[in-house]
Amino acid sequence: MSIIPKSKLPVILFKKLGKYIGISSASGDFYDISPEAFDALQELNRQLSLLDSYSEKVIQTIATKLSIPSDIIALFPLCNDETMIHSELGIEASLTDITLNLTSECNLKCVYCWNDQGRYSNPEFKNEPFRQYSYTPKDMSIEIARKAVDFLLANCGDEKQLVVDFYGGEPLKNLETLEQTVIYCREKEKPTDKHFHFLLATNGTLLTPSIAEKLISIGVQIAVSIDGPQPVHDHNRPFPGGQGSFETITHNLEGMPESIRKKLVGRTTVTPYYPDMTALYDFLKSLGFERIELFESEDACHKITSEREKTFFNSEKDFACLSEEYRRLALKYIDEVTLGRLDYKKTFFNRFFKLMQRLYYNHEVSGGCPAAHGQVAVSANGDIYPCTSFLGIEAFNFGNVETGMNSELFNRFLNHIKNRFQTCFQCDFFSVCRTTGSCLNINYYFNGDVNQPYSHSCELFIEKLKLAMASLSILTDKIPEKLEELFGNDPVGRRGNELY
Repeated sequence: MSIIPKSKLPVILFKKLGKYIGISSASGDFYDISPEAFDALQELNRQLSLLDSYSEKVIQTIATKLSIPSDIIALFPLCNDETMIHSELGIEASLTDITLNLTSECNLKCVYCWNDQGRYSNPEFKNEPFRQYSYTPKDMSIEIARKAVDFLLANCGDEKQLVVDFYGGEPLKNLETLEQTVIYCREKEKPTDKHFHFLLATNGTLLTPSIAEKLISIGVQIAVSIDGPQPVHDHNRPFPGGQGSFETITHNLEGMPESIRKKLVGRTTVTPYYPDMTALYDFLKSLGFERIELFESEDACHKITSEREKTFFNSEKDFACLSEEYRRLALKYIDEVTLGRLDYKKTFFNRFFKLMQRLYYNHEVSGGCPAAHGQVAVSANGDIYPCTSFLGIEAFNFGNVETGMNSELFNRFLNHIKNRFQTCFQCDFFSVCRTTGSCLNINYYFNGDVNQPYSHSCELFIEKLKLAMASLSILTDKIPEKLEELFGNDPVGRRGNELY
């Protein structure tokens, strides 16, 4: 049975931020075109959609009648279905990134968090059997962490740049294992001809000035979660007793030298409670952050209470609000870059800029979601999962770093998730998305299948794609000579690259 759908229309058209954009469904290349060409290409698509089939010759004939210049129509060749789909199906796993869940414990009780203070998984979720974390070690031992690094080295192939991501719970509750892991990785670099990059996501309550300075000195890049002004942050990220954590975090920040604070990443999880992204961006800058990441709360992983539903953008009204906030944020970023207040180092952790970067280099994010393909997560007791979102779901447990990975289960998972291309390829935006907008865990939670894209996530990602393309087009007009500098001449845009 063929999995190749009917040939797509050669050009995808949309208007955004005053720009008229055309995307090649064959290559993913996109172009800023004139309003006249936009209207003519819309008519070309309309006429093609009435036909049962069409060829390049048919397209050229209609284009000539519509007076579409040959140099414009040449930008949008007919999509080669078979070549594109089979290039994706041939992707092989190559691990570059491992997430170490240093501890399942956390000292906060954030309203949207799926960790649920170390429990991770709800036994009622999908009626599946769960391994409860109360029966396993809460903190990762140094030995487990070292074996996890050995696992990454054994499965990274020819990759030279590797990433170790420290996660939790609150990872600073297990600072000793974190520090010893960095030391172990550095010892392994020369013998293996590899280079390690280290990332840390922390709630900031335990990030004292001395700890921050030490971690940065050994090469750990640190993202601190602050959700906005004190009333907003304390609502979202309280201690278990209900008191807010804002003062604790800002006290730590105020004790740091400016040189250290500027190397931190201020990361905000945006919720419907306070969705004003431009105001949040300005607030984080007022705290001294130069590197800022804003991202909406994701309705993923293991929901445990109905109350948590209020923290996600689920309704049509929420989606419209979020789309408008991203539009305003895109314009804010354009202004900041144009005025020279944002450069590559300051935007490195910013997902919207990483998206623009990939588009700038027309980097195909082959394989989409990197879970299991490019990354794995290791729980506190050493169990291996596709990513942190799957922790505790036994159906996705691939083994343990002490006893080894079950290759049969792992390869079965890799082969299974390739089936999502059968669905995703039929989307108009496949040539630029390549399933990147489809989180495997969200697919699993909402649709019961990692391969079945969750339409809400796809709609939001398409909106971000459009904004990123339009923003890049505007910046090309405004500062064409600075684009290489802005995007760091890094076509892959992998997180963890050296910045300081």
